[in-house]
Amino acid sequence: MTETFTKIPIFRPEVIDTGLPQELRIGISQLLEQGCFIRGQAVSNFKNQLAHYLSTDNVISVGNGTDALLAALMALGLNKGDEVITPAFGYPAAVEMICLLGLTPVLVDVEWNTFNLDPSQLEEAISPKTKVILPLHLFGLPARMNDIMRIAEKYQLTVIEDAAQSLGSDCVVEGKKKKSGTVASLGCTSFFPSKNLGAWGDGGAIFVNRDDPKLLKRLRSIVSHGQEKKYFHAMLGMNSRLDTIQAEVLCFYLSQFDDNCRLRIQIASRYRESFAQIEGLELPLCAETNSYVPNLYTVKVASAQRDALQSYLSERGIASQVYYPLPIHRQKAYAPYVRTPVRLTNSEQLPLCVLSLPCFPSMKEWEQEAVISAVKQFFKESHA
Repeated sequence: MTETFTKIPIFRPEVIDTGLPQELRIGISQLLEQGCFIRGQAVSNFKNQLAHYLSTDNVISVGNGTDALLAALMALGLNKGDEVITPAFGYPAAVEMICLLGLTPVLVDVEWNTFNLDPSQLEEAISPKTKVILPLHLFGLPARMNDIMRIAEKYQLTVIEDAAQSLGSDCVVEGKKKKSGTVASLGCTSFFPSKNLGAWGDGGAIFVNRDDPKLLKRLRSIVSHGQEKKYFHAMLGMNSRLDTIQAEVLCFYLSQFDDNCRLRIQIASRYRESFAQIEGLELPLCAETNSYVPNLYTVKVASAQRDALQSYLSERGIASQVYYPLPIHRQKAYAPYVRTPVRLTNSEQLPLCVLSLPCFPSMKEWEQEAVISAVKQFFKESHA
């Protein structure tokens, strides 16, 4: 008879376990009394606190991470047909925004060990129409920004970092440590509940990482209907803002952010120690350095076993997820628009073997042990 565990989700917000913290109860009650639901003081507080944490110049809060990508691309004044180089494996929010703006996504492959954009393919993908390189820091591990920035500088290209899954992780560029999302001119992130810094709803931000008043002014205008001042619309824009209650929540969780990052790293380290000797299970790099904060603990399993392992875990009440089951150039929505100048071997193979296991700050020890035991037992039975 199969042993059953209480359901272990792929992610669980801390508030489910802890209840509403007293500090948030007071803060949100005050907001409700004041009716400051839009552009309240908590929004400014959060932007300032996050900019200080990241050691960056300016943070512009928006409604979600996809809006952040859209606004960042709009602010560069690109023309239809201009090209943006981005990886073929990952969530396609950036490619979707590129297409909506009439730009051309140029897809390059990812590295097998990091899941991130392969810098060695960049120069082959660059054309006279190339204007932007947009790397994703997937599953928490930053892309090789040192190499990407050198190539971008050589060809005078702008870099936008998609740091939606990597907030808190560090990059080392030219010997200096910087937070992911703050290396390039522009960085974007999401505060979707399951991200490293998550809200209780949607939210996102753009990081302006250089002293560029014109770019900053343009971005602020774009996310507020293109207004330079109220009711005077100077350019086409959008309506995207972080609401005050979510900002209050994010201020609270930012104060606990380093502790939560450490918990993610500890869980990943425990997985690595427990799974190190399992033949047929390839582990991510996330427990090898404390500078990498895993958003997802994504293993690789031989394609013949991946689905069987996922089913085995599900039968024992353990959630897992395939991120992502189809590369971007194979997606029906984007295939007609992309240019693929290089071989996308890893992007084709990874969807067949990746599997993400639960790894989140509120994960209890018995839940971690249940995942570890189930994975070990699966491979023991499959090798018997």
